Amino acid sequence: MKLRLPGSLLALLLIAAPVSAEHSFEVLGSFLEPETARKEGSRFVAETGLEILLYETPVGERLQYRLLTSIPQDPVYVDQLEQRLAQAGLADTWTLRLPDELPFMETVFAELELVDVNTVAFAAPQGNYIVAGSFREPGRADALVERLSLLNPVSIVRVDVSGASYQRVLVGPVAADEEASVIARLVAQGIEGAWVLRSSEEVVPYVQENQDITPELRGLRMPGKPATPKAPTPVREYEGDYNPAKLKKKSTPFPTPGATSKSSSGEPGRWRTDIAPEFRIFNDPGLNDLDEFYPSVSIQTEYYKTWNGGSDIFAFVPFYRWDGQDEERTHFDIRELTWVHVSDDWELRTGIQKVFWGVTESQHLVDIVNQTDNVENPDGEEKLGQPMINLSLIRDWGVLDFYVLTGFRERNFPGEKGRPRLPLLVDDSEPVYESSAEQYRTDFAVRWTNYFGELEVGLSHFSGTSREPRFQADLRTDEPGIPGEAVLIPVYDVIDQTGFDAQYFVGDWAWKLEAITRSGQGDRFSAATFGFEKTFVGILGTRGDLGVVAEYLFDDRGEDAPVIGEDDVALGFRYTVNNPSDTTALLVWLYDVDSDEYLMTLEASSRIGASWKMILEASMFNGDPESELGFFQDEDFIKLEFIRYF
Repeated sequence: MKLRLPGSLLALLLIAAPVSAEHSFEVLGSFLEPETARKEGSRFVAETGLEILLYETPVGERLQYRLLTSIPQDPVYVDQLEQRLAQAGLADTWTLRLPDELPFMETVFAELELVDVNTVAFAAPQGNYIVAGSFREPGRADALVERLSLLNPVSIVRVDVSGASYQRVLVGPVAADEEASVIARLVAQGIEGAWVLRSSEEVVPYVQENQDITPELRGLRMPGKPATPKAPTPVREYEGDYNPAKLKKKSTPFPTPGATSKSSSGEPGRWRTDIAPEFRIFNDPGLNDLDEFYPSVSIQTEYYKTWNGGSDIFAFVPFYRWDGQDEERTHFDIRELTWVHVSDDWELRTGIQKVFWGVTESQHLVDIVNQTDNVENPDGEEKLGQPMINLSLIRDWGVLDFYVLTGFRERNFPGEKGRPRLPLLVDDSEPVYESSAEQYRTDFAVRWTNYFGELEVGLSHFSGTSREPRFQADLRTDEPGIPGEAVLIPVYDVIDQTGFDAQYFVGDWAWKLEAITRSGQGDRFSAATFGFEKTFVGILGTRGDLGVVAEYLFDDRGEDAPVIGEDDVALGFRYTVNNPSDTTALLVWLYDVDSDEYLMTLEASSRIGASWKMILEASMFNGDPESELGFFQDEDFIKLEFIRYF
């Protein structure tokens, strides 16, 4: 049954009379200012045609203004409600049951068309919660929620610990037999150190306007490890209140249509697929006189399944890209093909997977397990899958990981028509290995991590074939022996690298450090990256948050270092709009102190509706023509990518 009522009459009824018992509502957003809530509510009404109500509620010491729409009892209308929200880009809403005799402030529109307003009770959350992170600055909690699109549901509660206010990100409630699998899925998102909060009371979420609370489990990236015991003591709850989040890029912010939640009981697992057309435009033909327009398309599918009460997890993530210009960029890779067994104090992961180490923004010195997918993105953030066996031991003194890396993945390079690339073509058909086993050598790594209050530290060691090749020039000749084209041959040395990384948070300051020492590539050398990120919440009175990043990059090889970052300064600005489209932008400027060269990069993204996301990236190089950065002088480009999630 549909109802149509004049807005003024409905507003009077809502203000004058309390809501009947056991009403359930879908929360479309939560705001600090009532005028902002009214403005957004009017827009939601125009896009959905639904009844939207404004509800004032105290959260901590502040008032929040929530936009709600009633959940109907008839399943037909429930489907209709979901469709309308999805079409308006509001698929990531969450459910709230209001207590008896609670009036609304007002409606936020003049006329409306309602579904049946009869509602059914929605059980209050019961059980335990997984604490994914706890932060003093709300902006960092928002960023974590944005990336936790795989877990159901996600909320924020504000707690006071020793006189300081924290925003605690919770996943749940979860049943006791699902705790291990949820923690493993958190690590799949790159978040270590999650722990179980056992509470007999209902958790009331504190939600800011930019947060996405998803109503269902969504596909996943890679299983991983819990970093703390499953049943912390009450003292642990406060002493371990902070867990800095190690966040992977490009987590999927959209649900999988038709996904079920029965995989842990033996039902078929979850599939998620995204297709992404990409367009790269270069400003100049460059030193090699190449094309300026490079279209391509990628497809990535993720399959995820749990069984044995969540103690066993399987993930399969194949990836394929077709490039219209560069044959070498057209490639297929298995990002992950992993079986994980989770126990109370140990985990075993076998297969192909991705492992991320590192905390700094401008470069990741300690991140050495996976090979870089160089043709996918020259910034080094994309990685190839690595065959491995990984055993994690979870103890009170931290987490100890052992890695047996079975086989070596060569770095891929742009082809003759590929961009951006060096002036000389890299011929990777016959690489040179120091090890007689070549690509079949077995490498080893070990890593210990732990956190002490607001300090998290990691200590690692890697022994094996370097993921970063050095190059030797080779002059090719034709059959008569006439010299022809000069090419570069990648050389892979056997190295030993010890790394240390740390994060420390003081208020809204985040201090970060990565340092390594390496032998095997000439004389032993050391390198480090350290700096901070300062977050300004609600910059200039707006809803947006501004993060300022400043880092120093050092390599004691000096000008002989074959990398960017031997004596450089990185300055970045991260802006989060905090709008329903999750619009964010990151601008980084990398400056060489000695040569005055610089590299500028821009990354921005925004959702479009319920199933699309747009990503904009740009790079600009300015260097001496005879330096390594100068080789890319004419390789400035802009990239536009549209991702469609299914």
